[in-house]
Amino acid sequence: MAVLEGLTEDGADPDLLKPILERHREHFVQKCPICTPISHALRMYVETPDVPVYGARGTGFPRGLAEGLASPERDRRRKALEDLIARYIGRRFERVPMSAAQRREMGELLELGKRDGMAMLGPDFGTSCPSCAGATRVK
Repeated sequence: MAVLEGLTEDGADPDLLKPILERHREHFVQKCPICTPISHALRMYVETPDVPVYGARGTGFPRGLAEGLASPERDRRRKALEDLIARYIGRRFERVPMSAAQRREMGELLELGKRDGMAMLGPDFGTSCPSCAGATRVK
């Protein structure tokens, strides 16, 4: 939900995210417990039209993220995706009231998901996962 909420608040252009989803295996680890909900949130955002009466999406999507996501260079796109995820997970951590123990527990759950996802990296994917790296950057 953090990613869907963040995209909606910032008002990302859905056309910017379509190529990321079309080249799913370049950006997401199959069956990863972190990549799966993140790619689902991106898909929901892309496929949900604006309310016709007024623009429901925000207007503050960071230019640097947009440029990175649109880059022809895979590594730059993946870094921008990682930054986007860290931005929205961090924002969610700031908003949701959690005790220190709950925050630690959430961080541990994200680390566990990252461990499971990293175990599924294929040899052609690379050595890191943008979703896992972005989700675990914030604690």
